[in-house]
Amino acid sequence: MSRRAVLAAGVASLAAPPLVSAQGTWPNKPVRMVVPYGAGNLADHVARVLAEDLQQRWGQRVVADNQAGAGGAIGVAQIARAAPDGYTIGLVAMAALVITPHMTRAPYDPLRDLTPVAGVTVSSGALTLRSELGITTLPDFVTAARARPAGDPFFYYSAGNGTVPHLNFEILRRTLDFPVQHVPYRTSPAGLADLLAGRVQATLDSFSVVLPAIQAGTLRAVVATPRSRMPELPEVPSIAEVAPQVEFAHAWQAVMAPAGLPPEITARIAADTKAALALPGFAARMPAGAGLFDLGPDALADQMRRDHARFGTLVAELGLRSE
Repeated sequence: MSRRAVLAAGVASLAAPPLVSAQGTWPNKPVRMVVPYGAGNLADHVARVLAEDLQQRWGQRVVADNQAGAGGAIGVAQIARAAPDGYTIGLVAMAALVITPHMTRAPYDPLRDLTPVAGVTVSSGALTLRSELGITTLPDFVTAARARPAGDPFFYYSAGNGTVPHLNFEILRRTLDFPVQHVPYRTSPAGLADLLAGRVQATLDSFSVVLPAIQAGTLRAVVATPRSRMPELPEVPSIAEVAPQVEFAHAWQAVMAPAGLPPEITARIAADTKAALALPGFAARMPAGAGLFDLGPDALADQMRRDHARFGTLVAELGLRSE
């Protein structure tokens, strides 16, 4: 075989051949990737990077389709109702799968109506305070919170009841036993504006939201939610270092499909997603604080079941309902 032929064969092996299934050759037309959030959301960013890679592998367009509303429930319902043929999939954040269904009458059962396909990314947060408070560690924050007058507690913001930052702050409060008052906002930017203005004192919002103000010195991060330090702020300790008993929620994003997706198509999408995550350029295109969450179908299904049970209990204990 000539050198040119060997090189051509090597390049061709990078793309998997079309999958022949009971439904015929897949994919033989564009694939719709439902994103249950607005443009600019973290999941939207991840979906567009993933879609760009998958369409090169599949030789078909992969169209990111934003279907925002109801905390992701509108888009997830569209995924659940679609034909299980591989031509409608979704990139969904964990809250719409394991938190929202416990707070409202969601038009889907995530454990029954969906096929978990592949984990993609997981986003981290940090306990972030106004720098002028002079608090530099988590123990100091807990001590200061306990010392506040009953009628003048520390206030923290989240982007709404039942969001991951809200539940993580409640996990922190309950585990370490200190008083603090939640102030729900409609969006993270609105809450961040009030934190910067001094109307609230703290947040556990996503790292990508608070990083610019931390870098500017206006806010201070005192502990990060992952179990290891974040490369963007290596001087900030992880929760495992200062309070290992605190088990924060991990805000993952994953590829989901309708229930009944043929196993061979599930395996193909999962394998191609895994291959995309392995590319050095994929992680480099993720926002600050977003790491890879490389789970196959079975491991993702197990993660969903554990988180669904855990946060169902927490939502019930906190008495949370969608507004």
